[in-house]
Amino acid sequence: MAIRADFYLQDHKVSAGVGRAALRAGLVSVASGYGSAVLQIIAAVALARLLTPDDFGVVAIVTALTTFAPFLIDFGLTDATVQRAKITQEQASAVFWISCALGLAVAAGLAGCSPLIASIYHEPRLRSVAMWSAATFVIWGMSGQHLSLLRRALQFTTIAKIQFLGALVGMAVALLLAINGAGYWALVLRPIANAAFVMVGAWWACSWRPGLPVFDREVKSMIRFGMHVVGFSLVYSISRAADRIALGLLYSPKTVGYYQNAVNLYDNSIFLALAQLHNVGSAALSKLQSNPTALIQKYEAALSLLAFFAMPAAATLSITARDVVGIVLGQKWQPAGALLAILALRGIFQAVEGSQGWLHLSLGRPDRWKNWGVINAVVQVVAISCGLPFGATGVAIAMVAASALVACPSISYAGRPVGIGTALVIRATGRQFIGAILCVAVGWLVQATMLQHVSSISRILVSACVSNVIYLSVVVGLFRLTEPLELVARLAQQHLPPRATNWISSLCSRG
Repeated sequence: MAIRADFYLQDHKVSAGVGRAALRAGLVSVASGYGSAVLQIIAAVALARLLTPDDFGVVAIVTALTTFAPFLIDFGLTDATVQRAKITQEQASAVFWISCALGLAVAAGLAGCSPLIASIYHEPRLRSVAMWSAATFVIWGMSGQHLSLLRRALQFTTIAKIQFLGALVGMAVALLLAINGAGYWALVLRPIANAAFVMVGAWWACSWRPGLPVFDREVKSMIRFGMHVVGFSLVYSISRAADRIALGLLYSPKTVGYYQNAVNLYDNSIFLALAQLHNVGSAALSKLQSNPTALIQKYEAALSLLAFFAMPAAATLSITARDVVGIVLGQKWQPAGALLAILALRGIFQAVEGSQGWLHLSLGRPDRWKNWGVINAVVQVVAISCGLPFGATGVAIAMVAASALVACPSISYAGRPVGIGTALVIRATGRQFIGAILCVAVGWLVQATMLQHVSSISRILVSACVSNVIYLSVVVGLFRLTEPLELVARLAQQHLPPRATNWISSLCSRG
């Protein structure tokens, strides 16, 4: 049955089931995100063998320079649409047309600057790469509002299907082009194909259609809200890309290519989950904005759950990074493995830092989010400046150090309006953090002393098993943090056969 267009414009209401709905949405988002990540990794495996580090480096330079563009097009209006307690057809239409205009403006700006980009980097290929990449931004401007209305209605399963199929289409286009000798053009046209499919899918799934806009007081308020969100997003995205921009200025495209693929593997494993959960966390907590006590309780529980699974995942990726890159991308990409081993450690700290947006947006304080973005950018730039003389390795270490410095302060600042501070962060994530650090230490020690002469697959399996046994022994056995496993058991009881659920329940009770 088709869903009526006004379903996506319903007012926010506090309900007893919002926590369960958010949890289901979070699981769907993360699962779909990792489904897309599997496609990304499959594509990376094939493209790494069909293309050269130089091909990746050329495209990575433009990607780094335009990393801010999606946030400028969105202009924070997606989050404003989701956070708003009430929204009308006319207001939603106004947001849509604003996004379309921004997408067209950004595309025109990038195309116009393409000769300058090629001149600064002394690389003529960058001109055509930048001009073609501009098409992506026009398409994004036409799909953003439909996706935000789906988010507002917690239709994350629908969004997941669209994004997964979009990634599949983009991968297919890239592989077809690479096989036929298109070189770096396979990487250029991949996001264009992806964005085009997502736009079509979003319009098909969301029955809402834009009409004539009305720029009333509420729309202007949404624009002010969005300006603060986009202020943070722009600064944060530029600071995230500053490492590749700086490396591109001082080092060869080949070096940038190694670093870019290390970042890609990290983004498609650890950072992907954090990004997916931002959408769910901010949407769910926004429904509790009228009940600060419930908001604090739900946030603490969600942060503890996120840290329980994300921190050991980041630790495991760091331990196994060199072997993973060797198997996935091939031996010619080994320098990327060393970089990934360092960059993966960021996930331990970003499991905390990544939840700050949930608070800023649900509390209706994007202005504070923007302010924090400036502070974070300064820390990132200073760190990169310190690491840059030491090449890509120095920059990777600097990025981890920067994430460690801002993790707890970011949440203390975000939660100050409702009394969330460092004490809550430590209570929610302290045990997981200790377990993750011990996980890394033991994993690296086992690899260095016991597994030097075994195959890569065996080294990955043994290292991952040993380190995660240490993690669970510390966090569950010593610190008695069993709630996340009990939650897994409850979810399993709803979806798995009785015999399997009884086994999981008994395992959790023994923990």
